[in-house]
Amino acid sequence: MIEVAWAALGRVLEVVAFLVSLFLVLAVPGVTIWGISETVDPRDVLRVRWFLQRVLDLAELVGWALLAAGVWVYRHTLGRVVNAYLRWSRRGVAEHLAWARRPFGRDAHRLFPVGPQVRVALRSWHQVAPLAAVAYFVKAFILLQILLNLGRIVNAVTRWSSHVWAESERAPVVWWAPGGGLWGQARQVEWTGEQPGIAVTVVTTFRAFGESIWRKATQYLPALGAPEGRPAEAATAVFGLLLTVALLLALRAVLGLLGRRGPTRADSKHGPGFAAPHPRGWWLRSLLSLRPGVAKRTRPVAVLIDCVGRVGAARRYYQTITQPHSAIYAARVDLSRVERVVWSAWKVRHRQVPGPRRREYRKHAADVVGAIRRLEARQDIDADTGQVFEEMARLLVMITERYAQGRTLALLDPKDLKDVEPAVNREWVRLIILGIVMTGAAIAAGLSELSAAGSTQIVAVVGAVAWVLLYRDRLAPGDVLDVMRGQSRK
Repeated sequence: MIEVAWAALGRVLEVVAFLVSLFLVLAVPGVTIWGISETVDPRDVLRVRWFLQRVLDLAELVGWALLAAGVWVYRHTLGRVVNAYLRWSRRGVAEHLAWARRPFGRDAHRLFPVGPQVRVALRSWHQVAPLAAVAYFVKAFILLQILLNLGRIVNAVTRWSSHVWAESERAPVVWWAPGGGLWGQARQVEWTGEQPGIAVTVVTTFRAFGESIWRKATQYLPALGAPEGRPAEAATAVFGLLLTVALLLALRAVLGLLGRRGPTRADSKHGPGFAAPHPRGWWLRSLLSLRPGVAKRTRPVAVLIDCVGRVGAARRYYQTITQPHSAIYAARVDLSRVERVVWSAWKVRHRQVPGPRRREYRKHAADVVGAIRRLEARQDIDADTGQVFEEMARLLVMITERYAQGRTLALLDPKDLKDVEPAVNREWVRLIILGIVMTGAAIAAGLSELSAAGSTQIVAVVGAVAWVLLYRDRLAPGDVLDVMRGQSRK
């Protein structure tokens, strides 16, 4: 049966190839002859136009047949796989929401309403998550290979840089650079038989400009200290500084003009009012991030839904075990993951935020984190913990809905942020201390008489001890990227 199917598919491909060749053979020459017939035989005595029109009609028919055949092949091959994948993702979304809402029981509609934006974001997460996992492993493997071969890469770059710098000392300067001659490159080829590479030429040119500027600066700038004794050189220095500033402004204008790109096909769908520029250094952040693309922007929705599900489970445990039996077995919910999501919500959800508005985003995130910590502390303060769980579910659902809608400056209402002490992000201090300790340990091990293996083990032990003393159990090693994106628990 499989062999018959493959044979039938081969016949179909042969027919498609024949139709394509017929289209290329007849349609293209037909169009050319049609343009010639306009001037050669305007009265169509030999019925050339009629023949060409029939050829064009046949070519159009062949094009529609190819399109229909392509659609049929897609539907019966790749289309089935895509449809099955989409059905699987929709089923995963339904199961995810059912799992998170099941602990609330009959109060799910009241305590855990799910809006359409949340469903769309969660569906995108389920659709992209497997592909993001593949990208994660590929990127992690590449980064691991770079890490394992870092010494070899550094040595190769160092040797190449030293070679280029040494060659630039005796390479001829291009004719348009300071000190360059018109026949410098030709003489280099005539004397040595080889032409310097582009890297050597670029370095030589920059060196020529740098040396020329340095000579001018050392000649005229000292005159500014005593302009009355050397007025001509002082005036030259002043005019040179003014021309330098004008040159920098001109270069800035030129770079700004070159940096502007024209409208793309994606932009033309939205019109000139739609603008989604990439932030500065976005390619480096995307390269280093282990959660690429849409998966990174939709992951907070999945995390928040999981947290709401844990709140529902704690509420059900409180109603079935704690309240009727004993308060010793009290359920508690840790909202550290919610805090990390809130800290970086505005960075993850939006591609670029203007500089003056970042302070406003950080302040709102600090207020929301403060409200979350106050609500988490109420688990050990209020007598009715069940009411605290309901309030917790309401706030988490609101944050999820607002994040899915893109309202990152209104994750909570002002009444929920009333009398809240803003949280402070101090994770950078811990990271700096950890980096200083590990750097000091590496320098000390390098200055000692230990072997390379012993130095590596000492640095690893010191780093692990410093990690435990600074973070203890508050931060897992996998959350370092979250901290570097501005997420903080303490």
